[in-house]
Amino acid sequence: MYTVTAMSATTPFPSCEELLSAVRGHRISAHPLTGLAREFGRMHRRQLHLDEPADRRHRNALIRRVDEWVANHLPPPHPASTLHPESMGTVIDRLAETQVLAFHLLMTIEPSHPSVHKAWYQLAELRDNYTDLTTAVTHRALRLPCTPIP
Repeated sequence: MYTVTAMSATTPFPSCEELLSAVRGHRISAHPLTGLAREFGRMHRRQLHLDEPADRRHRNALIRRVDEWVANHLPPPHPASTLHPESMGTVIDRLAETQVLAFHLLMTIEPSHPSVHKAWYQLAELRDNYTDLTTAVTHRALRLPCTPIP
């Protein structure tokens, strides 16, 4: 079980490296969120290769599963915490989608192309944002919104 105390230096979240490895289909840790990250990666690769939009119901279901895990495994946020604009499921979905696109561009067009640089820059920003977000949520400084049910 993944638990954390209010003053703990550890986090109940997988590292961004673990998540991105799972998105690529590589080593999967035992953490439940890495399994979901792997599913996001599969979905986005399928979407990219079939050139069709992702199944919105499947995508929403994965987002909800991430958000449910977070709601059930984190301490309640501090009463004065700030509301983050996105749920953790949405953040992980976007991280997976961006990584799949960045790898695809790197493998299909000239690496010096501006699109490749832009995709990898966006991925780097999302990695930093994920790390900052998980740290703030773990320390109860941010609270996450509930996933709206469509």
